[in-house]
Amino acid sequence: MDKERPQSDLGTNHHEVVISASDLKKNFKVGNNLIKALRGVNFRAKSTDFCVIYGPSGCGKTTLLNIISGIDTPSAGDVKIRGTNIFNLDDDQRGIFRSKKMGIIHQLSHWVKSLDVLENVALPLIIEGEDERHSKIRAKRVMRELGILELSRQIPTQLSGGQQQRVALARALVTNPWILLADEPTGNLDTRTSDEIMAIFDMLNKEYKRTIILVTHNQAYWTLGTRAIEMKDGVIVKETRS
Repeated sequence: MDKERPQSDLGTNHHEVVISASDLKKNFKVGNNLIKALRGVNFRAKSTDFCVIYGPSGCGKTTLLNIISGIDTPSAGDVKIRGTNIFNLDDDQRGIFRSKKMGIIHQLSHWVKSLDVLENVALPLIIEGEDERHSKIRAKRVMRELGILELSRQIPTQLSGGQQQRVALARALVTNPWILLADEPTGNLDTRTSDEIMAIFDMLNKEYKRTIILVTHNQAYWTLGTRAIEMKDGVIVKETRS
């Protein structure tokens, strides 16, 4: 990657608290049963943090990620992103805030099948109201830095799993978000490709100071970030720093 380009393109270099989640609780009704997915989680992340969250299935990892992003709402507690309480915003405001400040990468990406790779990567900017030409210039810049510019005219669904995740990363980065949230981004990939994708996350954190919150079942990656956070039964039970 070109380290000489302006940091505003892919990252910032601040050290303030970016995410502050306080006493998060989340309850679900399943029939007559009350499921307590989160039981009072407190979590803070600084701009230079790469937090790897792990734990058994059903421990609340994905629920926590969805609440931090504002996709889901807590039963109690709040989340502040650089001082903005996202649950004081209405649904539309929260969606706009999320699209500008957060990039989200899922295990399986959702593509507009009628668009090629470049158009899919540029789409978040176009949705925000940027003109198509500027959006594609920005998309090409991010794709070039991730080494996938040659995929521009291909259809995402025709790419390999590893290529699709690189494209998903480019799409998440195109709006220059403060935070990257990744839910099992290597879950469907082979070991070699998974290692390559995780190396990109590591680079984005170390070189571009991108705040990263990543959920994974893969024990090999639990110590990759700056913080390893173990969850069990809806609470954080252990944290280690590297």
